[in-house]
Amino acid sequence: MDRLRELQVNGHPGSSAHGQVTGIHPTERQGSYIVDSSPQDAAEPEVHSNKGWEKFWLEATEVQDLLKENKMTEDELLQSLITPASSLARPPISSFHVGAVGLGVSGRLYVGVNLEFARLPVNNSVHAEQFLVVNAVNHQERAITKMAVSAAPCGHCRQFYSELCCAETITFFFGGKSFGLADILPQRFGPADLLTDPDTPLLLQPQHNPLELTAEAQELVASRNEVPFLEAVKAALQQAIQSYAPYSHCPSGLAIATAGRAVYSGPYLESAAFNPSLGPLQAAVIDAVTDGIAYYTEVQEVVLVEVKGAHVQHAANVRIILEQIAPSALLTVLLAEPS
Repeated sequence: MDRLRELQVNGHPGSSAHGQVTGIHPTERQGSYIVDSSPQDAAEPEVHSNKGWEKFWLEATEVQDLLKENKMTEDELLQSLITPASSLARPPISSFHVGAVGLGVSGRLYVGVNLEFARLPVNNSVHAEQFLVVNAVNHQERAITKMAVSAAPCGHCRQFYSELCCAETITFFFGGKSFGLADILPQRFGPADLLTDPDTPLLLQPQHNPLELTAEAQELVASRNEVPFLEAVKAALQQAIQSYAPYSHCPSGLAIATAGRAVYSGPYLESAAFNPSLGPLQAAVIDAVTDGIAYYTEVQEVVLVEVKGAHVQHAANVRIILEQIAPSALLTVLLAEPS
């Protein structure tokens, strides 16, 4: 995605209740919020539509059609799509566009791009390789067989990919060569070093954390019988149930609802090395970006579900991020417990 501008909207005061409802609204900022600080001539950004080569995923039949039409191998197709994929990135801080294109065992093709958030610490960024994994998770993909990247994956992403159930078999293409994960991250620290149960499902395998909202959270939800709030609650709880958190055992999920009543969601995804873990807000933003959301300020409602008394909680960080990217969004934190 080329230059994007986010326009400020007035925040509304929040209320506090059992579910920790917070209205995020800046008081010291005026004028426009810029998510891409590079110069631009047009007052409004040019927003790419998800058509043709610019789609964030292709069905298996579409992939086969492209292979036949262009007389390409799978490896050639993946590498040919890196440049158009990179154009969909949103890097307002570095202006460095990264694209990743992967093929799932289902035959589907997935695109990942890097996302950066202006005025926030860079560790809140999303790497293209992480974006691709979330994209695959959202389509119930069970393994990624191969992927091409516009640049060599950083150590952060190599570590994150150690969580995949297909970590031993995935092939990476970059710099004109192919590599296995063992080639680019030898003697790695990973799930086997922390998990005592060898049958623990890994990333891209089905996850199930038996959770339900606490009585207090259910009371709050019942007091707001509104759509799309209720849809966001349902989506956030489902994402918490499907969250990948085998190390902290603190699953969480988040959903965002836009002014257009669209609902997007994402799970918390953990890494054995902790730091490469991906927060649920970033995962939900990925879901929104794949559907073509143009402005983060379109987000009006955010629902976070996390475990009551958990050692890992995301509410504080989510508030900080929202203050910068969606200052008018109403954040509701709902606590869950084992069902």
